[in-house]
Amino acid sequence: MNRNILNNEELLELLYNTNWSDSEDGLDVSDNEQDHHVINIHENVGIPTYDNDEGNLDLLDLPIEIQCNSGETIHLPSVSTSNLTNQNQFNVVNSTPRRSVRHVSTSLLVNNSRASTNESSNPKQTGNLKKKTTALTNLKWKKGSLVTPSACLTFIEPTLPHDLHLLETPLDFFAYFFTDELLTKIKEETELYAVQKNPNKPVTLSINEIKRYLGICIYASVLHVPKIRDYWSAELGYPMIFNAMSRNRFELIKSVLHFNNNNNMLSSNDPNRDRLHKLRPLIDYLNNRFSSIPCKQALSLDEQLCATKAQSYMKQYLPDKPHKWGFKLFVLTDTQGYAYRFEIYSGQENNSIFRHPDEPDFGASSNVVVRLSRNVPVNKNHIMYFDNYYTAIPVMEFLYKKNIYSLGTVRINRLPNCPLPDKNGEKKMKRGESIEYITSYESMPISAVTWKDNKAVKLLSTYCGENPKSKMTRFDRSKKTNTEIDCPMLISEYNKHMGGVDLLDSHIGRYKIRFRSRKWYMRLFYHLIDLSVVNSWLLFKRVKEQQNEKPEIELPDWRKQLACGLVKSGQIRVSGRGRPTTSLEVKIASTRPQSFRPTKDVRTDKTDHWPQFSDKRERCKKPSCKGFTYIKCSKCTIYLCLNRNNNCFTNYHM
Repeated sequence: MNRNILNNEELLELLYNTNWSDSEDGLDVSDNEQDHHVINIHENVGIPTYDNDEGNLDLLDLPIEIQCNSGETIHLPSVSTSNLTNQNQFNVVNSTPRRSVRHVSTSLLVNNSRASTNESSNPKQTGNLKKKTTALTNLKWKKGSLVTPSACLTFIEPTLPHDLHLLETPLDFFAYFFTDELLTKIKEETELYAVQKNPNKPVTLSINEIKRYLGICIYASVLHVPKIRDYWSAELGYPMIFNAMSRNRFELIKSVLHFNNNNNMLSSNDPNRDRLHKLRPLIDYLNNRFSSIPCKQALSLDEQLCATKAQSYMKQYLPDKPHKWGFKLFVLTDTQGYAYRFEIYSGQENNSIFRHPDEPDFGASSNVVVRLSRNVPVNKNHIMYFDNYYTAIPVMEFLYKKNIYSLGTVRINRLPNCPLPDKNGEKKMKRGESIEYITSYESMPISAVTWKDNKAVKLLSTYCGENPKSKMTRFDRSKKTNTEIDCPMLISEYNKHMGGVDLLDSHIGRYKIRFRSRKWYMRLFYHLIDLSVVNSWLLFKRVKEQQNEKPEIELPDWRKQLACGLVKSGQIRVSGRGRPTTSLEVKIASTRPQSFRPTKDVRTDKTDHWPQFSDKRERCKKPSCKGFTYIKCSKCTIYLCLNRNNNCFTNYHM
């Protein structure tokens, strides 16, 4: 098949006048995408190799070591050591090589005079955009292996703030995200919306009522019944729920719960209208609280789906997810699944009102990386991992300038001039075989690797290559035995650190709030509650690790204790419908049942604890007390001594 060879001017005109918004994997992108920096090369356009062009960036621009076939090691000078000067806290001097390249042919040393660029010599190329686009399309790839010195990847684990070490109970950790300030905002907006909805029927709420509402929602994530009203039924009802709030009051709060003033929402015809206006205060507040936790070194960025059947123009179809339809979220997590920042896809993310003035426009997919990395500390050697939807050379260079390394799978049309094998060449590769090419872009080293497993996979990295290789066990169908194959380093790094968002999905998916609603924002609200609950549990585990203690509480028990603390907030409701007495004993992992014990948050809240006489006499539940009593607490429902000799009732609630 004949290929058309274009010169520089024709290639630039093609890049600027072609619509590159079509996604290769079918994922939706913004309608306002202007992806000038993510370069996709048309399949019918042959890119010239520019072997004799002296105006291209070369790998020799970087401070590297080259080991020739003869065994001789040649040290090359560095044109820019700006990134290395940020390593002073690790005592790395400027003379230390930033990268080392191994097993490079001696022919690479020929024509070393091309290390300097002359992009500014062409008067037609004006502006940084054209210069970077030209440098991107003229990349020259060479065989080699990218290896980063360990001193450049040194990371000091940040210590958590002192106030986090003072938190003890699940309610304390959850309240770090859902603070009284946020609950007050929800209370005010809910009461305002109730008046806007029907001035003749205003609704008055309290902070404790909102807490009890959240507690019922979290209880419902571990106690599943066919309908919401069954939680108040005589057959399936649960005392902790129907004693916390009546069914009618719960449904009333559910119908008027609101988070932002509708009067401030712009009309649908206004181009500056925020499609997430109803949830914007909640989204911004939780993002600020989530990102206040110091980041770990390895961070992964991926998509998340909030499944729903509600009607909304923001619903997406993701065929690879277990639930195909729902709201798409972009989440930045660590390897344990803690979410530092999230973003709900609305199609407006690339508008200028959502972009900071100093942030470049890399297109819809890469701009997600820019926005979610705003709070990642610079010059701390963080590493970000993402898949081929986000991976592109310009955005990786943007992160590299902030001393944030990156690694991700990549699409071949985002690697101009890269000689990695095509589909026919990949079929000829053996299992475990890998091919690596290296280059530089704007003083950033790049390694592109193709590795053949069951299928070929392509990865792009700015801090590691295929060496050193490790071994991996695979089953050989022809030999009917397990065999060992080579595994490049960047494959091991990607598999080790990329699963943070998937782990977060599994935590939420096992126990999530399943309440249905016709309002699209209520489904997202419940999802954000689940996200906050999982984050509070992971934060608790991280605090215990820094205190050299072993956290011995699983996620379902965490949810139950948190829900108990929330539904017992403030005064409790005493059911007057003559419901049969339900045993307060709960099953735990032992051979015999233990009597119910309230959590510390409920026991010490000093609200609505009243002594009442019972017809039955039981042992006092205060530790170290062996007395028997007829008096029990009306809220904690446990027996406590209250007489002239023992005042266990007061001491227990202090």
